Amino acid sequence: MRRIGLVSTIAVFLLSTGLCWSWGPESHELITSKAISILPKELKTFYELNSRYIVPMSNLPDDWRETYKAQVGPEHYIDLDLLDAPPFKKLVTDRASAEKRFGRQKLLEAGMLPWTIAERYEKLVRAMRKTDTVEIVVQSAILAHYVGDAHVPFHNTKYYDGKTPKQKGIHFRWEENLASLALRRLDVRPVKPQQIRNVLKSAFGWCISSYKLVDAILAADDEARSIDPNHGFKYYQSLQRKTGSILAGRLKSASEALGGLYVAAWKEAGKPNLPAKHAPLFWGH
Repeated sequence: MRRIGLVSTIAVFLLSTGLCWSWGPESHELITSKAISILPKELKTFYELNSRYIVPMSNLPDDWRETYKAQVGPEHYIDLDLLDAPPFKKLVTDRASAEKRFGRQKLLEAGMLPWTIAERYEKLVRAMRKTDTVEIVVQSAILAHYVGDAHVPFHNTKYYDGKTPKQKGIHFRWEENLASLALRRLDVRPVKPQQIRNVLKSAFGWCISSYKLVDAILAADDEARSIDPNHGFKYYQSLQRKTGSILAGRLKSASEALGGLYVAAWKEAGKPNLPAKHAPLFWGH
């Protein structure tokens, strides 16, 4: 119970400092390690050997955002409801067309997450074509982060921190606090990598699927606050009971999506033979 109180205190501090939110380090690392665990044998040996680099480095984009928020902040989200109305049938997914329609500034304000995923995927393909093991490791890690972000409901809506004043802070409470507290008890077992034919279309699909879960989480937050308005033990107990399956589902889907991107990049690169060696990061330093 004291741990819950401490986490709530930390949450209040972080909210007051105006920091951005994302899956916590444990969640990003879980997504990445689970994705590696379901890779086909042609990729698995290399990725498992280099998981000691790829898994922790999946948190790098959040480190960059703390210092270079203005430059990279929009890469972590897309407010779909600023660009179209649900169910997003008229959503413009081509970046050049979207910039022409909305203007570059408005598009940056709405966020660039699906396009960032597509760009990082292309960098991974190029690295695989060259069999540049260091670059494969780096791009795999960075791509993992953004795929994880696409599976966070609050990274895909203008209501990223609730629709009412009383819901303020739900982004951090659900994505960071609840995930941290419940992670070891969640049943996250990805089955196999997703089959990905169109990366950008898939990325938008992940974001839309995440968006559809926002109202359910907000309703669960309202119910949990009615039980425990101070966000203590009973609040998180209720929130986990109502949304734990959503949380586990997002982590599972993210792992399968990431694994699918690794496989798709390898195939697009011509199925190179990745060496069963550690990538020589910082060789000669």
